[in-house]
Amino acid sequence: MADQTPDHQPTQDEIKAKMREALDRKQAHLHPDDSAGAKAKAHGSEVVGGAPKMHRRKAGGGGS
Repeated sequence: MADQTPDHQPTQDEIKAKMREALDRKQAHLHPDDSAGAKAKAHGSEVVGGAPKMHRRKAGGGGS
């Protein structure tokens, strides 16, 4: 890239190649929480069953 002129405009293929490389690097980066043995943040009664759904009216609004 150092041998390119300052007014060099990258082609679509060059741009796509750079974006693909960046995406590959991003997807290759593994986080510690991504492991299969990681504990779930919610468990037990928080997940199973739960409370019945309740409809609530929007607050505010005016009548006559």
